[in-house]
Amino acid sequence: MSARRTAVASLSRYRRALAVLAAGVVPWLVIPYEDAVGLVFSVTLANTETLATTSVYHYVFVYTRGLPTELLAWPTATLLYGAGVASAALSLVDREDRRVTAGLFALAAFDVCYAVLGFSSFRAGTLAYPLGAVFLAFAAWASRP
Repeated sequence: MSARRTAVASLSRYRRALAVLAAGVVPWLVIPYEDAVGLVFSVTLANTETLATTSVYHYVFVYTRGLPTELLAWPTATLLYGAGVASAALSLVDREDRRVTAGLFALAAFDVCYAVLGFSSFRAGTLAYPLGAVFLAFAAWASRP
């Protein structure tokens, strides 16, 4: 393999790792209210007014039971993202199927878009913005074969 191909492959690997990391760090949903902003990250809900946070675990198993499917889209997207990260980590031991990894990130992006329905209140004029779907889609694109 030539030095140029090695350099391009190394740059592609770092770009992909950055895309996967960014998809997990940025807020997946931004929910503007009158006096605060709600942020839905991959593993926690945050409120900028009270600085309160709620983990995915507490959201699903402690505070809310019997949620509608739109509100369960966020925990499902978190599971899909975690599976995508685990699949991407398999590239370190040369066992990854990049189609599976890209598919998991793409499904997580679609799930974040579906979560908009649950976190928006159309009667109150509040619309959640799916910022994380863009980053998850980029992670899927960077993971394609």
